[in-house]
Amino acid sequence: MARILYIFIFIATFSVMQSCNKDSDEIPEMSKEQQRISKNLDSVFLLAQGVYLWNDQLPLADRFSSSRFYNEGLSEFRCYENEIFEITQYAKNEEMGELYEWNPLDPNRPKYSGIVFREFQGKESQDVYNVSNTFGLSVVVRNNILRLLYVDPNSPAGKAGLRRGMQVLSINGEHVLTEDSFLEQWEKSLSMSFIKLEVTEDGINKREVRLNAASYEINPVVKRNILRNGERKIGYFALNSFTPIQNAQKYLTPIFLSFTQEKINELIIDLRYNQGGYQITADFIANLVAPKNADAKIMYTEHYNGKMQDGKSKILENYKLYDEYNRPVIINGKEISLYDIDYSVESNTTYFHKDDGLTDLKKVYFIVSNRTASASELLINILKPYMDVQVIGVSEDNLYAVYTYGKPVGSFGIPVGRFDLYLGMYELKNANKESNYFKGIKADISLNDDTETDFGMQDDPAIAWILGMEKKRMELKSISKIRQDRFLFYFNTDRLIGNVKNMSELKIKIK
Repeated sequence: MARILYIFIFIATFSVMQSCNKDSDEIPEMSKEQQRISKNLDSVFLLAQGVYLWNDQLPLADRFSSSRFYNEGLSEFRCYENEIFEITQYAKNEEMGELYEWNPLDPNRPKYSGIVFREFQGKESQDVYNVSNTFGLSVVVRNNILRLLYVDPNSPAGKAGLRRGMQVLSINGEHVLTEDSFLEQWEKSLSMSFIKLEVTEDGINKREVRLNAASYEINPVVKRNILRNGERKIGYFALNSFTPIQNAQKYLTPIFLSFTQEKINELIIDLRYNQGGYQITADFIANLVAPKNADAKIMYTEHYNGKMQDGKSKILENYKLYDEYNRPVIINGKEISLYDIDYSVESNTTYFHKDDGLTDLKKVYFIVSNRTASASELLINILKPYMDVQVIGVSEDNLYAVYTYGKPVGSFGIPVGRFDLYLGMYELKNANKESNYFKGIKADISLNDDTETDFGMQDDPAIAWILGMEKKRMELKSISKIRQDRFLFYFNTDRLIGNVKNMSELKIKIK
């Protein structure tokens, strides 16, 4: 059996892809721009036939005309989006009686698949994970009351001392009166890259904050704390995204070190607004949280479509692999492509490596919402076979039952022109082969999301319930009234929701 090599790799395409291109003689009336986009549209469908998890439900190529998605009145990006959306309308979950990619949060976009501008030219990840031209805050409107939903500690807003729960009274001197007026004021502020806010924590004391948009390194941990209740010592942290591993390690390692030193016996991981990110970062956290007896046992397995597992997705031969120095990966004198990767379940099984982290946790709690997705759900699912896990759901409208987003699938990017294509590519299953949470993971208890309270505080409904203080808290503060909240925006609104497969995890097979 060929030796398996683990190589950090990057993807590029052949300059000419015979199997993806049309003969230019067949379309002489097309402009060069139209020909280029049409060829890319062909490539998107051919790739879907090769790598899409539910490719067995797609039509044959001669029954799917990719060229019809070209529209000179639309942007190139939108042409690809329209094609991808139609591709995802074929995959139906017969057990649930609905499409796998039906997206209840946005029915006009697929739940798992999409295309994005290539963020990092020639690189899959960077040591520094930056967001440019933002203030680093997100807001929510309730009954025309504007509050901060969360704040990145490293951002201009975080450095100014802003935090979740603060009420925004005015923007650039104009009072916040209605949702529409807020949106207009915010749009103006973004165009100026400057914002002046008047905020209050208690409705009485007010202060003015001036923010300039700036680039900053994302801190995925928006709050950390240690809660004490009798003999219970509970570590808490709110994780806003699964950032690239170098970034995540930088901020999470000292937190877990302090939890170990404090000898916490329970842990709360707040993922209520976490829409996912890098899969390898979920692995990292799982290894820090899991008990000692999980070491060397299965964490999860990845299940690609049968065509990929059997090594028959020939389209992948058109995509070379490059190392970190942008040199073709050569093994036994052969330049390696995506086709040479072993997509079998056996070769795509991840195991626990319990080298450090917590060892004596009695219980781990996850705070979630219907926006909790992807890598967040993966982390919950892979710990369930090994620990006492409880899922606490919160919702802005006090739902009877809270479910997470529902994404037990992952993907890695494949270049299409200036873009990276992400198709639902493999299903993730835990050690018990459990995976079927396409409609989300149901919370064990569902509570209100009290946006007036900062993360990690005992007044937060989820924290109060965990501490056994919910009854007393309810007496002090009514939360039973159903209120129609609207989350207006996140500063990561345009990023693809999904498990992003770190390319260094892929395994090369020698044929």
